Amino acid sequence: MHAAAKLIIGIIIFLAGIYWYAVPTMMRFVGVDMTTHALSIVFAGVFGLILIVVGLIVAWIEIEDLRWARHEKQAKKKK
Repeated sequence: MHAAAKLIIGIIIFLAGIYWYAVPTMMRFVGVDMTTHALSIVFAGVFGLILIVVGLIVAWIEIEDLRWARHEKQAKKKK
C-alpha cells in the first residue's frame, strides 16, 4: 500500500477517535445493557484514546516514509 494511503488511513483513525468523544450518543450504537455498564464506561473512555494514539502513530510513520522517499528521489537526481 502506498505511504499516502496509509497516511490518510491514520488520519481517519485519528478523526474517528475525536468523533468518539465529540458524539456522546455513540454508545447507543454499541448496544450496551445495564449489566455491563461499568465496563462500557471504561471502554468508552479508552477506545477513543486508543484511536487517537494509533491514528497519530500511523500518520507519523507515513509522514516520515514520505519524507524519506522524497529525500531518496532528490539524492538519485543529484547522482
